Amino acid sequence: MLKSTVRLYLRALCNRTPPRSFLLALCLLIPLALLAANCGSNSDSTTPEDPDPQNPVTTQIAGEDSSDTTTTEVSPPRSTTSAQSEPPSGNTAENSNSGAQPAANQQSQVNQSEATAISAGRNHACALRQNGTISCWGSNSSGQLGNGTGGSKGDMSSVPVKVKDIDDATAISAGNFHSCALHQTGTISCWGSNWNGPLGDGTRDDSSVPVKVQGIDDATAISAGNFHSCALRQTGAISCWGGLGGVGLVPVEIDGILDATAINAGHYHSCALHQTGTISCWGTDAGSKPEQIDGISDATAVNAGSGGTVGGNSCALHQNGTISCWGIDLTALVDDSSVPVKVQGISDATAISTSWSHSCALHQTGSISCWGSNSSGQLGSNAVESESSVPVGVIGISDATAIAISYDHSCALHQTGSISCWGSNEDGQLGDGTNDHSSVPVKVQGTEDAIAVSAGGAFSCALNNDGDISCWGTNGVGQLGDGTGGTFHDYSPVPVKVVGINDATAITTSLFDACALRQTGTISCWGDNDLGQLGDGTGGNERDVSLVPARVQGIDDATAISTSLDHSCALHQNGTISCWGIDLTAQVDDNEEPMSLVPAKVQGIDDATAISTSWGYSCALHQNGTVSCWGIDLTAQVDDNEEPMSLVPVKVKGIDDAIAVSAGNEYSCALNNDGTISCWGDNDIGQLGDGTEEPSSVPVAVEGISDATAISTGWSHSCALHQTGGISCWGDSSGGKLGNGQSGDLTDFSSVPVKVASIDDAVAISAGIIHSCALRQNSTIYCWGDNSYGQLGDGTAVGSFLPRFVVGFGG
Repeated sequence: MLKSTVRLYLRALCNRTPPRSFLLALCLLIPLALLAANCGSNSDSTTPEDPDPQNPVTTQIAGEDSSDTTTTEVSPPRSTTSAQSEPPSGNTAENSNSGAQPAANQQSQVNQSEATAISAGRNHACALRQNGTISCWGSNSSGQLGNGTGGSKGDMSSVPVKVKDIDDATAISAGNFHSCALHQTGTISCWGSNWNGPLGDGTRDDSSVPVKVQGIDDATAISAGNFHSCALRQTGAISCWGGLGGVGLVPVEIDGILDATAINAGHYHSCALHQTGTISCWGTDAGSKPEQIDGISDATAVNAGSGGTVGGNSCALHQNGTISCWGIDLTALVDDSSVPVKVQGISDATAISTSWSHSCALHQTGSISCWGSNSSGQLGSNAVESESSVPVGVIGISDATAIAISYDHSCALHQTGSISCWGSNEDGQLGDGTNDHSSVPVKVQGTEDAIAVSAGGAFSCALNNDGDISCWGTNGVGQLGDGTGGTFHDYSPVPVKVVGINDATAITTSLFDACALRQTGTISCWGDNDLGQLGDGTGGNERDVSLVPARVQGIDDATAISTSLDHSCALHQNGTISCWGIDLTAQVDDNEEPMSLVPAKVQGIDDATAISTSWGYSCALHQNGTVSCWGIDLTAQVDDNEEPMSLVPVKVKGIDDAIAVSAGNEYSCALNNDGTISCWGDNDIGQLGDGTEEPSSVPVAVEGISDATAISTGWSHSCALHQTGGISCWGDSSGGKLGNGQSGDLTDFSSVPVKVASIDDAVAISAGIIHSCALRQNSTIYCWGDNSYGQLGDGTAVGSFLPRFVVGFGG
């Protein structure tokens, strides 16, 4: 009878039509390693293995330089309207960004927590947002803000305004009086001043809205210079247009360059980085030929600053983190030199940006150093000196991921997605809503912080400190809760807001659904509902889903919530537990109905302090430190009896001082009061962490852990948070889900804990089905593992064996 019931249960879960039937078959009938291999086959072991996860690829924008060495996608559209009455000025700050299908968002002003790239022009700046839109602020005398207004001297906005008609941008670059965006399609749009043709539309007409650059549909990077613009093509060729010397009103290909990996347009010249690590530069005059810069063969980025010579005031970033500059010496940037000379005191740079008056370097630590003119406080050091011939530290910045500088102001993109600027602010270019200059960084308007994170199947969700919830990753059955999705290919690689929730206190995710605990003690769930997982009295059929949160019936005193593939449970204030969803194995209660669409009380528990659910069973932590489990028991994760299931809770042997419990797929783990961890159940790929592959019907100690403060079990791997803020994971390592920098195939696993790389300040951990996420002290979130559906939240769909920064969160 029991065995037939189990078979019925498996059929009920697996006999479903695509796309979910395919995923379920993988998740339930085949080892998860196979799922990870299929979902994570695109994991790139070179891109994720950035030696400094503080500077993720998705926000690797070196200001004007922006070294578009790996960018293969495009940026936002452009608008053009401009009256060029101001004198020529500094270099533009180009942004390179990995373009990844952003999610829709209709806000008109930039929310700094959503920024993924920045670029600073003469007296304006622009930010690329997660949803592919662009916002700009500062001077609008030439229509360079792209919002359809401006065009007269004095026109400006001291807060960000949205560029018109752009929602698929992957990169942004601000020039002197114009801006350009790269689209996902490989096309380019520009807007602003066009007297010298930098908009590339074949005219000299200014435009306050984006216009399309002629003849380019394969661009991978864009750089807007002083009066010209350049694009890197998929072939490695470079095309430029505009310029005082008359390169042309439409793009023309630069002779002799066929292997470029990055382009940077400066004041009156441009530079290209070659695959060989060499650099070539050329002027903007028609017929100007590229010349190779002597003595450079290991460059990883180039920034063309001011000056009219081939090498005028330019800098290169070397593989070893040093910086070399060459050219004219306007403000002690570097001694006049036709050959590169090293910048003093910098050996760990990850990005470089150079303008007419000053330069800045981004360090591996997230700090920034600047040197050169300080006439408007653009060095950010709060110093009164008018210039500095050596780099000085920017005050108060330790988490930057990109820099963008221009004539007399500078901007930094933070890990949080927020933006800070400093220096001149006469045209509102600092974006803080004022016109006050600042010699220290000030925040561009808008912010938000994460306080909790939960990793689901191929998606993740974060709880913000304002009670909002944001989710990212797959959205095939509405897992993101934003009212979109519902088809197999729907996903968002960047966070989107769950609608209708602003008072959440906890978030939990499963393979296809998510639930939020609210301040009122009520619970709202969204996503898959074919097994009644949402608890709102509906569901139970193959295609039942909810794209927005639905309230669980009859619960208004919940203190905790846990979801699994087939059911969910809530802990009440009085220590009782209610569950809902499929009930073929009595994980809801011991009635004979196959599922419950509304919550039902679990028998015999009135002193629970925590609840954890997994496929087919649940576990509760009692006040006295014991643990009880109930439901399916194919591998003794409930207890060591020989029955394949238990209709009522039974005590787990040998545990009497637990402070947390977490249920995985056919195994469970408990965190003990002394900081040790005990696990029991299946162990074929090291899930128990005891150094063996033998299953155990009683708890066994996880090796080498004695200071754990939290435990999270995924489908076939687990992670522990240490008192030090470090994280250790064990079990299935396919797809890189252990986060130790090593890839994994179908058979790879670790039966003992291994350290997650580069994280030593975590405050929370969540192990998902095929990926994991950690919340850090500064409210940033890092994820690692499979990324086929954007569940790492870094704006890409490329897996990572190392932790990757989730765009849009931080303090």
